[in-house]
Amino acid sequence: MPSRLSAPPPRPILHPALPFASLLLCLGLAGTASAANLALNRLATGSAACNANEAPAKAFNGSTAGGNSDKFCSSASKRWLQVDLGAGRSISSFVVRHAGAGGEPASFNSKNFSIQTSANGSAWTTAVSVSNNSANVSIHPIAATSARYVRLDIATPTQGSDTAARIYEFEVHDAPPASEKLVQVLDQVPQFGIYRSTEPTTYTPPAGVLMWKRGTEYARKLSDAEKARIGDDVALRITYHAQCDPYDRFASAFFISTPKGVTPTVDTPRVTFTDFISPFSDMWQGSKAPRVYPDAPMNPYAAALANPDRDVWVGISGGANPQYGGDACEQHGVTDPAIAEVGFKYSLALVSTQALTPGSDPDVIGLLSRSSEKDDSIATATVSHTANLGIATLAVSIAGYGASSGGQEYTHTNIAVKLNGAQIAAFSTRTDCASYEQFSPRGNPGIFRNNTTTNPRSWCPGALVPMRYFDLGNIAGKTLQVGLGVGNPSPWTADSQYVTSVSVLEH
Repeated sequence: MPSRLSAPPPRPILHPALPFASLLLCLGLAGTASAANLALNRLATGSAACNANEAPAKAFNGSTAGGNSDKFCSSASKRWLQVDLGAGRSISSFVVRHAGAGGEPASFNSKNFSIQTSANGSAWTTAVSVSNNSANVSIHPIAATSARYVRLDIATPTQGSDTAARIYEFEVHDAPPASEKLVQVLDQVPQFGIYRSTEPTTYTPPAGVLMWKRGTEYARKLSDAEKARIGDDVALRITYHAQCDPYDRFASAFFISTPKGVTPTVDTPRVTFTDFISPFSDMWQGSKAPRVYPDAPMNPYAAALANPDRDVWVGISGGANPQYGGDACEQHGVTDPAIAEVGFKYSLALVSTQALTPGSDPDVIGLLSRSSEKDDSIATATVSHTANLGIATLAVSIAGYGASSGGQEYTHTNIAVKLNGAQIAAFSTRTDCASYEQFSPRGNPGIFRNNTTTNPRSWCPGALVPMRYFDLGNIAGKTLQVGLGVGNPSPWTADSQYVTSVSVLEH
């Protein structure tokens, strides 16, 4: 059943014809630092776009959460993006928000690129050169320089063989990057066996941390001081700490909103932030024993996480399978149950650099959270909303699982997104795992290869499953029912399913 994870606050009176920049602030998609973004809404040019709705201007509109077309995309042989600041300005840093910042697979993040500046648009000076980037968001401080034109040249557009450059935002700032504000939610919480029938006796959670499902789920309430550190650009940082179980296991990060003073239970409705999969590793793999995932943008959830009128709990749901017979600890003769019973550990942090825009709508409607769907036609319940501007963002995560021969784990598909029966978007779950092989020293390398040809997949070990965002347009006076059409027709193999999460974020 759907759940509203925030009580509606009093609604301010807002003018119906807000200018675009003000609208972005209400959406929570432009941070308080946007006034220092010299490129915001400036004249943009670039190489030939993939589609008419993915033109250069999309990279300078202050938004990353308007769906998969809210970006500049180019498959030209020479991919470039340029902005005219209107006059010579003092520049101190750049921010590039790559494919992962908009909810696409991190394998589409730009790998090799450079940033150049010019006073006249013809004589260029290279200010930044980047090799082997894999981050969703890359930040590039420079010594202050004066320029009117800034250009992004993308030499290698993705981590694999895909040839399209995808830039959701290219920011030019007149000040150095803001310092990082970090909220450490969970620190190395152990993942016990998913098949155990008793509670762990070798681990006691720290004060304030809830442990559920025999040591496979954890959640902690954010303090008021921690909420105050959450900004418009909040992101989720997940760290994997290898131990005994070297196999890929599924997990998710989530949040729960409750009335003040109410402690949730394992059955309290939750909203999934992102799903992710552990790499193939163990505690004897040296520098590859830990894995810090790329920061997952959570900016559409910023107001909900910082809501002062609710208790907000953030957590991880996962689990491992240690002691299955021949795991890494057994191979190394480790018998201490405090070590041998733990497959691996997770840490979870919230990271921001901006302040939070006052007055943002904190309401989130959870429709599905890691729901195991067995049919190619997925439909949520019909819900009402209280969006004070009559607009909202839809968040969708979906991936196929099923390890038996012919299972949905070994394919990808197209997903049709529908609102009240009408299709509003479509996307492919295809991903390329090649760039993630390096994080799985104990893995089967075949999993990570030929994913765009003979070995298709919709998720990768050691990677996040993308959460995709779609603008729902004008929803004033409407009830909402979301449908997802899976391109691979059911029935599937008996163990196949599409793990699906759907939420509506009000504005």
